[in-house]
Amino acid sequence: MLLILLCLHAFSRVASQAPPPPQNVQVEKGQLTWTPGEPDVTYTVNYRRFNSDKWEALPACIQTPLHSCNISAIGPSDTNDSPENSCVTLRVQAERRGLRSEGVKACSRYGDVCTPPFSILPQPGSLTVHLSENHELAKEHAENAKHRIYFGREGESPLQEYEDTVASTTIKELEEGQRYCVQVAYTVYRKPVEPRSCIQCEVIPASKHVNRTPMIVGLLVSIVVLAIIILALGYLGFFQTEKIKRCLEPYKYEIPPNQFPGEFEVRTFNPTEEHCDDLQISDGNYEPRSALCPPAAAS
Repeated sequence: MLLILLCLHAFSRVASQAPPPPQNVQVEKGQLTWTPGEPDVTYTVNYRRFNSDKWEALPACIQTPLHSCNISAIGPSDTNDSPENSCVTLRVQAERRGLRSEGVKACSRYGDVCTPPFSILPQPGSLTVHLSENHELAKEHAENAKHRIYFGREGESPLQEYEDTVASTTIKELEEGQRYCVQVAYTVYRKPVEPRSCIQCEVIPASKHVNRTPMIVGLLVSIVVLAIIILALGYLGFFQTEKIKRCLEPYKYEIPPNQFPGEFEVRTFNPTEEHCDDLQISDGNYEPRSALCPPAAAS
């Protein structure tokens, strides 16, 4: 019995709660799309014209179970031909058992007359929002038509108004490694024109610190080696000059004196005398001996 009561209580709570709102509501070329939250839910599309506070339901998309809607049935405004008057704000509400979620406004992923195209470029410590100055509203209203930048960290909802500007701008002093998001809308005389652009997010990169330690160490080693070479050359130049000169002089060879006097004597002979060498045997040794040769016999 207690289990049944708990189930009935839980069912009554679910039945009395509004369904979750749709997600990713986007418009592109006359087609509005969204991601459903829960089953058994219908959706209603409302629109509001520029310079109007009145929401109107789009007849073709009232309590529809579909996840898209053709908005081409929204006709142009009858006020004047200014381009912003053709712009409308779109929102989608989920509905179940007579209970409705809060409306979620549509964004436009691609630029057109009503939505500015833009891109973002992250750099260490900053984020640049690139905007175009040449658009239809600027041609019509000159500097009274601007871009309104909405900015914040990822997860912050909604993004906060940052700046109204004509040209590109850079957001500085951002935390490296943190993801930031940007959304942009046109303004005419400070009044926002819908739909806004879809949100774009980027991570701020870290600074690239160049490791100069190896370069510095190499430079110091080169300086020390060069200093040692200079000191060595200076020492040799000032204190070892005589030794260097002696080392560079050509080597002079001196013939040593006769170590065996009497054994190798230089003898002079009369050129007319004829000498003969014979061998004298003394104690079994042969010793050369020079003597005059006997006269030759007459023939």
